[in-house]
Amino acid sequence: MTSSAQHPAIDKRMEPKMTLSNRSLLNKTFLADGAFSLASGAVLILAAVPLAALVNAAATPFITPVMLKALGAGLLIWGIFHLSAARNGGPVAASARISIAGDVLWQVASLALLLTAYANLSAAGIALVVIGMIGVADFLFFKLRGLAQERAAIA
Repeated sequence: MTSSAQHPAIDKRMEPKMTLSNRSLLNKTFLADGAFSLASGAVLILAAVPLAALVNAAATPFITPVMLKALGAGLLIWGIFHLSAARNGGPVAASARISIAGDVLWQVASLALLLTAYANLSAAGIALVVIGMIGVADFLFFKLRGLAQERAAIA
């Protein structure tokens, strides 16, 4: 007599593995955003003093090393959120909406920083803010597109 019970070790080997080629666009974007956020956060924390000197134009710094370290810590949390949401083929729609809202807020805050502190930022500081905005806009575009693809697949 053969048992109808399945063997976990055999079943585990039969499950498809999540490689980059079979992940959704939204999942790949979450992985990329998570990795980039972790790397950027680490750089901001570890190099806060020289970066603060680089981005400030005035003798009285507008952006302090403490501010850059806080931003770096926030990016570490943001990166962990993205990587944890992307595991097991995720993210769920709620995580995608939170991420999209965060990216929009980043764009608004960056624009507000440029408008209010333009005179206090060095050319390198302005360039870094603009480059950050472009990078976040790219992630935002792919998140919106990936979420739309997943919604279309469900419908």
